[in-house]
Amino acid sequence: MPGLFSREKAVPLTTKLASAFALLLWVPLAMAQNNLGELLDAGAKQLTVEEFKEQVVQRMIVGPTATGARLEVMYTANGMVQGTGGMAPSQIALAEVSGDWTMGDNGRICTSMRIGGAGGAGGQSGVILPPRCQFWFKLADQYYLSDSDSDRRTRVLRRTLKR
Repeated sequence: MPGLFSREKAVPLTTKLASAFALLLWVPLAMAQNNLGELLDAGAKQLTVEEFKEQVVQRMIVGPTATGARLEVMYTANGMVQGTGGMAPSQIALAEVSGDWTMGDNGRICTSMRIGGAGGAGGQSGVILPPRCQFWFKLADQYYLSDSDSDRRTRVLRRTLKR
């Protein structure tokens, strides 16, 4: 009888890692390094959708999440997002990142991403993140994501083009 109550459903390690990484990606931006006010005061300019397409699309970009995990993705010309992400500090456990991007209102770039798993009929699990629309800014050779284009207290996340 003890086996009846002590059985556990095994959750694959890849699902656990993908879930943890997804949570790290979408934590409120409270732990980011800079805020929008500091960025604008330093001379940053908001990217237009056309500038985003010219400067970011089809290039690998790298940067931290709000919690310090590492994200490396490419926004493709056909509207897809592809790449990998790893959890800090080891960065050993990489999860596949995939999804879509579109042009939102007021110059925002909107993304819908899946962390881990391939989805589809194959049945591989993953975590689907809710769509998120953000403004992109540029200062020197660095790019920054922000949930607002006017609230100076809004935290920003830095992105760098991978060389």
